[in-house]
Amino acid sequence: MKKIFAISLITFFILAFVALSMGGGHGFFWPAKVVYPYSMIIAITNNQIGILAIIVAVLQVPIYGFIAHKKTKWTYLIFGIHLISAVICLNLPTETFSG
Repeated sequence: MKKIFAISLITFFILAFVALSMGGGHGFFWPAKVVYPYSMIIAITNNQIGILAIIVAVLQVPIYGFIAHKKTKWTYLIFGIHLISAVICLNLPTETFSG
């Protein structure tokens, strides 16, 4: 129960930080691209942050925590995939989600 609460709290604070950095569309999107690359790839593809991108963002941290807890050997693999996805996301050409 403590772990679920901790993961929920971490997810909330990360989402809040990223949402505040985006500033309602007038801020910086690079924190979102680095922390939530899968969601931002979906958003860039659809040219908007839709419900699917939001669901993926909310579930990403708990899934990472679950994998890191259950399959500790996969932690580096997950980190590597996340890092590659973030680099790809940062280099995707977009006018809507610049910065």
